[in-house]
Amino acid sequence: MPRRKRDSAGAPKQKSKNGRRRPRVGRASAAPTGASEAIRSLQSYRSGLLSQRAQIDRQLAAVDAAINTMGGAAGPVPAASAAPAARRGPGRRGPRAGSLKSYIIKVLTGRGVMSVKDITQAVLDAGYPTKNQTLAKSVGIALTGTPGVQKVGRGKFRLA
Repeated sequence: MPRRKRDSAGAPKQKSKNGRRRPRVGRASAAPTGASEAIRSLQSYRSGLLSQRAQIDRQLAAVDAAINTMGGAAGPVPAASAAPAARRGPGRRGPRAGSLKSYIIKVLTGRGVMSVKDITQAVLDAGYPTKNQTLAKSVGIALTGTPGVQKVGRGKFRLA
């Protein structure tokens, strides 16, 4: 006699009266229980971190008091209890040091309106290392994407 096929749980597969398999019914309660346990675990971990932060704040206050007693100046106040700093969007920090945009800003600082040709020559004179054959085109593209640089006219730029 042939064996009955078994499902992944090891139980024999159920067949309906017409010979077709019955659809499996999953357990819907398994996911919320795991999620609620994970949430409880994270909340517990968070409260432990908060208590550690409170303990460190007390220790810092004691060290600052000792420094003040000895006549020294205490360090900066920790910003741990303050709200987190607002996140800035891309391009808000300014150009990377040594980049073409940083050289452009350096060249335009303290000068008025300059043409792309003049900016390109000033960037080379400032010591920008390049082997670019079309540096003027690259400078023109960089000028339009550099924050703080304003287009005054056709091919004319200045710091805003």
